[in-house]
Order: sequence, then C-alpha cells, then structure tokens
Amino acid sequence: MNYEEAQKIPGMIELVERKMLFERASEISLENNDCIVEFGSFFGRSTNCIAQGLSANPEYTSNCLFYTYDSFKCDVDGWFAPHVHAYAKEGNVLELIKIENEKINFEPVFNHYLSSYINTKLIVTVKNELLESHPYDGLIALMHIDSPKYYEEFKIILYRFFPKTKVGSVIVFQDFFYHWSGSLIQVIAILIEKKFIAIEQSAASSLVSRILVVPTKEEILEIDLIMQNHDKSAKYFDIAIEACSKIDMDRTNQFLPRLVLAKIQWFYSHKMFSKAKETMDNYLKAGNSFNRDVIHDFLELFSNGFSIRNLFEKDHD
Repeated sequence: MNYEEAQKIPGMIELVERKMLFERASEISLENNDCIVEFGSFFGRSTNCIAQGLSANPEYTSNCLFYTYDSFKCDVDGWFAPHVHAYAKEGNVLELIKIENEKINFEPVFNHYLSSYINTKLIVTVKNELLESHPYDGLIALMHIDSPKYYEEFKIILYRFFPKTKVGSVIVFQDFFYHWSGSLIQVIAILIEKKFIAIEQSAASSLVSRILVVPTKEEILEIDLIMQNHDKSAKYFDIAIEACSKIDMDRTNQFLPRLVLAKIQWFYSHKMFSKAKETMDNYLKAGNSFNRDVIHDFLELFSNGFSIRNLFEKDHD
C-alpha cells in the first residue's frame, strides 16, 4: 500500500483503519460483475485505501465497479461544517470548497484527490443523499458504511443494499464505536444475535464483519419492528458489548467504553433519564473507570445536550 498517497488526503480515519481497508479490498473474493460500495466518502481517504486495495487484488477486473455514495455537502451551521473547514485547511484545499445557498459543497476536494481513479473508471461517484441512493447491478462483495449515525438513515442501506450482499461479503461499520451511534449499535447487535453477520475485528472506531446469511425483506421487516420497540431494542447495547468483548479489539480501553456512552446517550435522548443514570452507576460499580479519551467523549455528549440530531438533520435535509 502507498501510505503516503492516502496520508496526503485529509480525513478522520486512522492509520490502522486505512491498513484494514486496503487489506480487506485486496483480499476479498471477487466474481464477474461483483461491486464494492462505500457510503460517506468525505475527501476520499478511505476511498483511496479501498481503491488501492482493489488495484492490488488479483481477482479485480474492470467489471467490478466501486461505487462511492455521498451528498458531498453539508449545512454551513450543521454538525459537519467545522470538520470540513478544518480538514480542508489542513490539506491547503480551502479554495476548492464551494458555498452555495447555505450549503458547503466539498465534491471538488474529493475529485481533486481521487481524479486518477475516477478517470480510469475504477471509482464511480454517486452524488446523492441516502434517501435517494439505490444499488446498481451486481452483488456487493465489500461495503464500507460511514455516513449514517442513526438507525433512521441506516435502515435505507439495510432495506436496499443488504439484500444485494452475498455470503462472505465484508461489511465495515465505520464509527460503530462512537458515542453518537446508539441506534446504529443496536441494529448491528440484532444482526449479530440473529447470525446474519459475524464480527471479525475492530480497527479504531470501525467494526469489521462478514455476511453469514443474506437477510430477506421479511427478515429485515422483523428487525425494523424490534427497532421500533424501545423496550425490546434497549437490551442490544449489552449484546453488542458482550460480542465485542470476545474479539481481539483495537485499544479496548478506549473504544469499548464508547458503547456504554452510546447507551447512556440513547437513554437520555429518549428521556429515560433514570436508565441513563443506572447505566453509569452500574458501569462504575463494576470497577470500570473513564480514561482521558472516554472523559473527552463524555464531555462532548454533555456539551451538546446529549443529542446532535438537529445538527445532523441540517446536514441532510
């Protein structure tokens, strides 16, 4: 892997995640017309790692298209705007950022960094909001999911794209170990419990899994019913924590407690304040502690009133 090529693209994914994406893309089994899908490309650092991996994969052919889905825009007052500005400044590409109708358009930055792969048609860019996104022909061999932080958005991918996977497909959930990903953590735990997926490793905030059984439309509807029942879905935080405790995790002390923070955030956002307090009490009574990274994450929750939903919706309206 050309680490320098990926490093020059400003982005949030860590070195361990870049290496993981490259390795997974270079090793996946590809058949004729299989495709690769990514949601949430941002400036293209993760996209670059996957593209490099596909280029090194001996089974890759020009028939195996790599689709990258992103709206490539956010609201000037939304949650994502400060990140766009900071990373564009870091990469000295602020002049490529366009502001139109109170929206920040960062697609020119992505095109700037990924031009060689776009020109050779290894990458096919799909500029859409999630609600407007649909799969193309071919089964999905690898899917990197970064954009949704809430089940309400993720279920679009679940309904439309998961039935297009195949047994053995690799699914990477970016920001699974994230304190704002509560409902996303729950639905992934349901997929684990029902043995639709098996988790294999973590890399920073990413969880890597593999499809064991492709869910049918009817089975996805059953999952949705569980997610609509908050009393039933609450237990899946503990299922996620238990499942992740059994794998070889990257920096367990930093990332596993984030699932507890996500549980607290989810309870708080649903006005289950006593449950949020009970979760914190139980965590501390078990002898756990909050290290510096976890305290920083908790303070982020606290300073945003335990919800970024309104800011998130500004970016995706």
